Amino acid sequence: MEQNISGSIVEPFWADLPHCNIHNCMTPDVLHQLHQGTFKHILSWCQTLVSKKELDARIRVLLPCYGVRHFNNGLSNLSQVSGPERKHIERILLVCLVDIVPKDIIIAVRSILDFIYLAQYSSHDEITLGYLREALALWDRHKNAFIELGVRDHLNIPKFHSIYHYLESIERLGTTDNYNTEMFERLHIDMAKEGWRASNH
Repeated sequence: MEQNISGSIVEPFWADLPHCNIHNCMTPDVLHQLHQGTFKHILSWCQTLVSKKELDARIRVLLPCYGVRHFNNGLSNLSQVSGPERKHIERILLVCLVDIVPKDIIIAVRSILDFIYLAQYSSHDEITLGYLREALALWDRHKNAFIELGVRDHLNIPKFHSIYHYLESIERLGTTDNYNTEMFERLHIDMAKEGWRASNH
């Protein structure tokens, strides 16, 4: 198979397969694309805008709330953030940005958070899909604030590209809980531990 200088494949294996649309074979993944992808970038950019120290200070002074993890030491001390931890951070980030970042950043972050919440609905109709579409349109109108403030040179990031395919996938395949990998992550951990315990380690 011929390859160009950059190493990318010029003619992929599926090019001559009849009735094959490779894009229909890929489904959204809330855990890896939204929580560990898109939101991970958003959080990093907010830490750049505000400073990790300031964001940690704002997070530490939040009052404990039922159902939301309280990060006593802020976020910068977390070495590896899990999906469930990111969900808790998603619940508190927006309030920590008020009065410290420009309005366009607040709107952009809120639109991504709205999109993440809406994408996880266990049922959709035309109204909820409209909300998802509106959140994406709001993100499109305000995302360049990150570039204008010098946080990023561009937003050509695969995780951000993937969010534009969620509506089509939900309409074609149903809600994201039908093909989300999050539920299998727990099984993967348990099964890996069982295998390790059964080995001679």
